[in-house]
Amino acid sequence: MRSTTLFGIYAAVIIGLLGSLAWLTLYSLEKSRWWDARTQLAQESYGLHLQLEANLYRLFKQHGDALLIGERDGGEAEAELQTKIEVIIADIRNVIGREIQMVGEEEIEELELLDDIEEDIGSVNAAITSLAATGDPIDTLVQIERLAALLDGEIDIILDRKIETALEEELEEVEEVLAEAAKFRAWNRQMVYAILGATVIMLVGGLLSFNRQIRKPIIRLQKSIEQLREANYSASVALGGSREFRDLSGVLSSMGKSLAAREASREEQRKKLEATVAARTAELQNLIDKLEMGEENRKQLMADISHELRTPLAIILGETDVTLRTADTLSEDVSDALARIRDSAKHTNQIVDDMLTVARYEAGQLRLDRKEIDIRKIIRDAVAMFPGAVEITNPDNPVRAPVDEVRLRQSVLALLQNARRYGGPSIKIVLQEGKNNIDISIVDDGPGLSTSEKSRAFDRFFRGSNASGDGGEGTGLGLPVVKSIVQAHGGTVALEDAETGGLRVIVSLPKKLRMKVVSAKA
Repeated sequence: MRSTTLFGIYAAVIIGLLGSLAWLTLYSLEKSRWWDARTQLAQESYGLHLQLEANLYRLFKQHGDALLIGERDGGEAEAELQTKIEVIIADIRNVIGREIQMVGEEEIEELELLDDIEEDIGSVNAAITSLAATGDPIDTLVQIERLAALLDGEIDIILDRKIETALEEELEEVEEVLAEAAKFRAWNRQMVYAILGATVIMLVGGLLSFNRQIRKPIIRLQKSIEQLREANYSASVALGGSREFRDLSGVLSSMGKSLAAREASREEQRKKLEATVAARTAELQNLIDKLEMGEENRKQLMADISHELRTPLAIILGETDVTLRTADTLSEDVSDALARIRDSAKHTNQIVDDMLTVARYEAGQLRLDRKEIDIRKIIRDAVAMFPGAVEITNPDNPVRAPVDEVRLRQSVLALLQNARRYGGPSIKIVLQEGKNNIDISIVDDGPGLSTSEKSRAFDRFFRGSNASGDGGEGTGLGLPVVKSIVQAHGGTVALEDAETGGLRVIVSLPKKLRMKVVSAKA
């Protein structure tokens, strides 16, 4: 059975029992009010009969006194008592009428008895009135005997007996009402206990069913989900309980089998993928090793070539200089040719030096001769070697840092030459000292570089589109050489647009030594 159906039945039964209990409570209240009203009417009727009996005796005594000793008040007392008796009889008749409305025609006998009592009262009053018709006190033995017979017969025997009968019936009715009320209350109590007992039984049954049909299956469901979460797909799923949970057991079991099959397939695919990845990784690592070896060989080759080229170039420069010293013995054409050879050799030698610097840095072989020195002196020396006007902005106090004076002066001079070739006529150098770094800024007022040109400016042999008229002297290695020297010092080089146009090159050097020499080879 489904849990919804089962607990729907439990809920309907419990609601029915609670409704029955509520109806029984309301019915008991209404019935109690009915019993109270009926008891009150019976007691009221009993009291009125007692008043009737008392007033009748007073009336008959008053009549007897009037017959024996004569009327003293003109019959006013008798008339007053007669009126009271009539009112009491009317009240009794009203009470009996209400009882008839409550219980039906069972009380009609009381009404008939009251009519008989009323007729007897009328006949006794008529008899007494006939005795007192003379208006004089009774003075004959015959009248006294007649009065005694009337009192003993009509009043004592007939009327008194009927009134006693009415009183007994009222008492019997009160006792009957009380007995029926007690019986009803006992029955009502038994019904309440029965309904409460049935309700408790249903609640206990509902709790037991809830524990067996829902609570325990939910606990098993939680454990099964934990097993699935832990990838334990082989564990059987038996939730038990209601039909919904049994259906869910089948779903979870099927899902566990599907997940197990999928996990097995995934594990197989993972192993294949790991094998493929391992093979591709080995191939890639082999290629990387070859590339790294090729790059190292290229760097070493560049360094070796640059180093080897210095000797023949030095020889060419030396021989041409020696030959040109004897130019007076040479023809003009020969002298011009030797001069061009010397200039080309100088230019080529400069290229070789720059290439050698870059190659040594890339190969980790660039050696720096670091000394604690005032950076302002390096800037002044570079400006003195530069064949143009440069505006210098330096701090008043020394700005010291552990640097290679020759290499750093070479870098500053290369930046100045680069600014002259590609910038405008106005060149400025600004030296700033920070907490941890020293910044050297070279600013020109030329056309500057585009964003794409800035990204390629440090590539070897790259020349920007803004080269000026004499830019043919450039080798395209100035900025790469500067970058290699600065990074060897542990610093950085950045290119920015100047505020007034042109290009700003910012060299940032650390104030403390943090470079690690990779190799000491020259």
